[in-house]
Amino acid sequence: MKINTLSTFPDIIKNSLKYGVLSKAIKNKLIELNHFSYFNEIEDKDRIDDEQYGHSPGMVISYEKTYKIFKKIKKINPKTKVIFVSPKGKKLNNDMVMELSKEKNITIACGRYEGFDERIIEEFCDLEISVGDYILTGGELAASIIIDSVSRMIDGVVNKKESVSNDSLMNSVIKGPVYTKPYDYKRKKVPKVLLSGNHKKINDFNRLMSIKSTLLKREDLLETCDLTILEKKELKKIKNSNQNDRVFIALVHYPISNIKGEIITTSLTNLDIQDIARSAKTYGIKNYYITHPILEQRNLAKKVIGYWENEKERKNKNTKHEAINNIIIKKSLNEAILDIKKKYGKKPITIATDAKIMNNMVSYSHLKAKIQGKKDPYLIIFGTGWGLSNNIIQSCDYILKPVGGYNEYNHLSVRSAVAIILDKLFGCNF
Repeated sequence: MKINTLSTFPDIIKNSLKYGVLSKAIKNKLIELNHFSYFNEIEDKDRIDDEQYGHSPGMVISYEKTYKIFKKIKKINPKTKVIFVSPKGKKLNNDMVMELSKEKNITIACGRYEGFDERIIEEFCDLEISVGDYILTGGELAASIIIDSVSRMIDGVVNKKESVSNDSLMNSVIKGPVYTKPYDYKRKKVPKVLLSGNHKKINDFNRLMSIKSTLLKREDLLETCDLTILEKKELKKIKNSNQNDRVFIALVHYPISNIKGEIITTSLTNLDIQDIARSAKTYGIKNYYITHPILEQRNLAKKVIGYWENEKERKNKNTKHEAINNIIIKKSLNEAILDIKKKYGKKPITIATDAKIMNNMVSYSHLKAKIQGKKDPYLIIFGTGWGLSNNIIQSCDYILKPVGGYNEYNHLSVRSAVAIILDKLFGCNF
């Protein structure tokens, strides 16, 4: 493979390739590297950057000043695939690396300052790549990462093919734990199966450890992983054992906004009781609170629940009674919060939900990380009618971003919204 780099400081890239398997690959001509500088085609002491139009801060790599060097590289390498490293690009992943390793000729253009004049990108760029959601002072280090990851996929660069095929992120899983001598250190022993000599058992063990590690550290990767039925069952057991025993949900009927923004009390509905209870049970929610200030409405809820709890329905193996067992009826949201406080010795962290876009809303990934990272109880609050009152929303610790499509119409039933939100937070992606 032939790799060309275009940068302000080529020595940064050159120095990163002096060591390890890459230096050997270059020496053995498995990889051919050519380094170009933006200054190769401009006059001495001239600059490659210029001020932005629009008076924004920061300089931009000029189209006029760098056009010649891009044309020169294309002339020497007419079929090269030109890659611009940029935080605006597609995030580098293993699939992308494998595809790039099949190319015969690639050119990596490194940015500086505030990036490139957009016209350079439009004319010369085949692919924009980001190495992560952060900013570097220049693209040279990012280029080194791309060169390293792509090169090791080329036959002969890494001596043993198994070293590459068994690496983390191959087949959408990360590598499980590995061990070496001594066998027993401070009462921590190497798993016996690794010393058994039974290659099938060892392979099965390593595979299971690999997918377990992926579940605990990079669950997002499992979405594209090809898992067996047994592996899925094993992962669900692990996930279930750590499930949401500190997460509660509440359905509020007062204070609720109507279409005019007035504060009202809404009526209970049978479907909200049943369907939300089933969603709560499916996603491992500890308890589902139904709050209503009117005694008759609370009694009605108890009557609905009692119907599904009767012995006759249990004998008919109706699964609804399993879900409604987790329902707790309270007069107000405050009573629900105090009930959780009694159980855990602290008030729950409260999360409001609403269909409107508001300031300071948190994403699902942010909230998911919060819940997984803390031992605190959490209460996710849902409104009926036209949504929770502003007083409730503003009193909560977080406001969750709304669900919905890209259409202007966004009027999901609360039971639909509950199911979608719980799936986004606690759904099984494998």
